[in-house]
Amino acid sequence: MSQIYKVTSFRGGISDEDDKGIAGSFSFGSGLDIRKKADSLSCQQALKEEGAGVIVDLIYFWVPCSDGNAYGFGNAGKIYKRTSAGVITLVYTEASGITGAAEWYSSTKTYLYWATATKERRKEIPGDVNWGDTTDVGDLTSATWHTQREAGGALIIANAGKLAQVGYDESYTSEALNLIPGNIAKTVVERNGRSIVGTARASNLTIGINAAIDAEVPLAQVGTDGELYFANMKDGIPAKRFPGGGKCNPGGVCNGVEDVNFFEWEQDALSWIDKQSVGNLAMFGVWGADTGYGGIYSYGRKNKNHPFVMNLEYLLDVTEIGSVANIGGVIVIGYKNGSSYYVKSVDSTTKATGTWEGLDFKAPDKNSMEITVWKTAEVFCKALPAGTSIAFYYQTDKSGTFTLAKTADGDTKFDTTGGKKAVFAIGTDGEIFQPKVVLTPTGNTSPEIRRIKVFFD
Repeated sequence: MSQIYKVTSFRGGISDEDDKGIAGSFSFGSGLDIRKKADSLSCQQALKEEGAGVIVDLIYFWVPCSDGNAYGFGNAGKIYKRTSAGVITLVYTEASGITGAAEWYSSTKTYLYWATATKERRKEIPGDVNWGDTTDVGDLTSATWHTQREAGGALIIANAGKLAQVGYDESYTSEALNLIPGNIAKTVVERNGRSIVGTARASNLTIGINAAIDAEVPLAQVGTDGELYFANMKDGIPAKRFPGGGKCNPGGVCNGVEDVNFFEWEQDALSWIDKQSVGNLAMFGVWGADTGYGGIYSYGRKNKNHPFVMNLEYLLDVTEIGSVANIGGVIVIGYKNGSSYYVKSVDSTTKATGTWEGLDFKAPDKNSMEITVWKTAEVFCKALPAGTSIAFYYQTDKSGTFTLAKTADGDTKFDTTGGKKAVFAIGTDGEIFQPKVVLTPTGNTSPEIRRIKVFFD
């Protein structure tokens, strides 16, 4: 009688190991929606292009603005406006690249602030529609990044070995804080009304903190090999690693669930004494990874009863991802591929192709002369929508090459409209077996797998 390996859960995310993990974990996957109410395997939303022909540099920072638009700041000095409808226009050009940006306020006005290599600049919102009211705020120390974040009642600006600051009274200083010598500020996060500064060593900028985000837990992406650390000031080991390595830029992180601000205020205080920005589901724009592993990863959970896991939500193998932002509930990405520049956003009307690679199935102990034969795979799904399909692949003994299995009818995919069970022939031997499934959607409709069985002798 054949023995069976069963897969009945899919929400465990990308595992740390090839052959084990929490319930529902898998070796690797992309384009999968694993955080919905049903514990099943289905496709994530696709990405669509915005601003075709308009984007001429790499957008490093997106700033959602109180005027209802978002503004993108490019590495060659371009500033773009994105409307709530996703229409992008070029609105201003700086003489040099932009290294940080944020929205900040005075007692009577609202401004967009941004940095060039050596200057902090600003423009009133709404102000002059032709941006003739753009002015210098003060000098900055030349640095690759001048990441900016409101914290503790001021705008805090990474400024090489210092922090600069714009006050609520519009005061400015380029030296609000001197860091420990040898450190370069790259990113700033506000936590409980305080500034948390991510730095790199001046002697080797490649091994420091690249980006940080406070979601359900505080996280920082460190170095070029994809390592994530808990940024809670006490844990010193990586929380996770992106499967193909890589890194993020300071503006390439956001919360997948938008921030909500909580304030604690003492009546006699000049400013709030405690402010906490609460977001959920950290999103990381990972580039420089192995081929097939770049894109927008999530880490966390949406529901208290779900596991805390990593997932490659949107596969995007490109030269560099400059920025990732949640703009009105839509994830928007600025990136470079080759020598060209683009913006993509999540498309609510189209699904992406989903790929799932399961954990290794290991043959049980047996007599030395016996071999294990992997016979068939059964895939059980919700009634298959017209135009969608499911393909099944496998590899044995870590060969590095997946083989496409055929159905009992000799087809290379299961695409029977209304079908609920697909049987794939395997018939190969090996001590280790790894399944792979590719889900092909149509429009905004996805196949949905509920469980998988693999039979072997």
